[in-house]
Amino acid sequence: MRCCKKVAYGGFKFSQVNTLKNGKSIRQNIQAFCLLILFILVSFSIKLYLIFTEGNNLTLFSDDLNYVKSAVAMVKKGIFVFWEYNEPTVFITPVYPFFLAAIFKIFGYGFTGFQIARIAQAVLSSITIVLVFYTAELLFNRKTALISSFLVSFYFPNIVTTGYFLTETLFTTLLILLLYLSIRYSSTLKISQFIVLGIVWVIATLCRPTIALYPLIFFPYLFIYRKINITKAIKLGISMAITFVIIISPWWIRNYREYGMFIPLAASSGNPMLQGTYINYEQTPENIVYYKLGKNALETNQNEVETAKKRMIEGFKNDFWRYLKWYTIDKTLLFWRTGFYWREFLGVNQYQVILFHYIILLGFIGMFIALLSEFTKYILPIGLIAYFNVVHCYYMAIDRYAFPLLPILSIFTGYFIYKTYISFAYFTNLIKTRQSK
Repeated sequence: MRCCKKVAYGGFKFSQVNTLKNGKSIRQNIQAFCLLILFILVSFSIKLYLIFTEGNNLTLFSDDLNYVKSAVAMVKKGIFVFWEYNEPTVFITPVYPFFLAAIFKIFGYGFTGFQIARIAQAVLSSITIVLVFYTAELLFNRKTALISSFLVSFYFPNIVTTGYFLTETLFTTLLILLLYLSIRYSSTLKISQFIVLGIVWVIATLCRPTIALYPLIFFPYLFIYRKINITKAIKLGISMAITFVIIISPWWIRNYREYGMFIPLAASSGNPMLQGTYINYEQTPENIVYYKLGKNALETNQNEVETAKKRMIEGFKNDFWRYLKWYTIDKTLLFWRTGFYWREFLGVNQYQVILFHYIILLGFIGMFIALLSEFTKYILPIGLIAYFNVVHCYYMAIDRYAFPLLPILSIFTGYFIYKTYISFAYFTNLIKTRQSK
């Protein structure tokens, strides 16, 4: 029979210490779980209330209408279009229209189908809250995770955007899932897990192509923080790449069949690239440049790209410092300084949203503090934010494009608030201790 000796000191057994610690840990886990569930339920309830009271009023009369048009065309005719019914599109990638079409196929593309799609997006938004919690817990601690999940739950643009038929909600969930799995799997480095990463990466890319170069951020993180060797990195990289190619290849084949050329993702960069060449996005009769419309959307996009490149070259040549400031500082400010809240709902005005938005922007201070404490650990989420910033500064930087990054930034906001509270408590106790002496 196996015996277990219990050591006692002063009548108190050390085994009891472990029992007390375990009991306290269980209580803390339950409390954290209950708070997280509370955040999700309250946030989800507000989203449902908004969806049921506003319904089809939740529209921007912009890209959202074209996404609906695209999904309906898939259901009715099995064709993939965006602007025009009679022209197959490469202007967008297919994941989000497929997402809508799957719902419309089951529930119809009338009011009921629209509402079910909005509710599905509300569910995705709730999943994002959970992913933010676990990502923040991996990076920092549970208290930071709770603060971060609270911010994401009640940041009002997160609530409103679930009602729009735009890529933002779906892509945000995919982006946070990709980040969470990347951090989690980087500690085990199994090929099977990197195949899963490849699946999430390609789906996210086919939702919004900006994330296509994600491995350029992820693998430096593996080298610098996880210190993997080159042989292991090659194996893992190949597993991700093969997965990516297998899943995306039908899209490549379809594009080649329709246009007779290799189009890896989408051909829609021309317009935002051209718009981005106008300082402050101001187009006047004096500075506007006209270009030839093509025979189809693809040819028009190519003309826009060429026109944009010429404008960029001329701009930097004629007024270098002004254009440099525009493509760096000014666009970055436009990217971050406002929230994606273009229409007001439920009596929540722009000023209230901006106040909450500025609180989330404190995450940039949190990023700085985190880098000072352990630089290499945080280069993946921070690098991801920097990558999107740079890409959109090259093209077009507006608050809508920054929207998917705010949950990541909220993690660092949560860390900043946590560190501020800890510092305040420390100095308060220090003052009390000195006063008692």
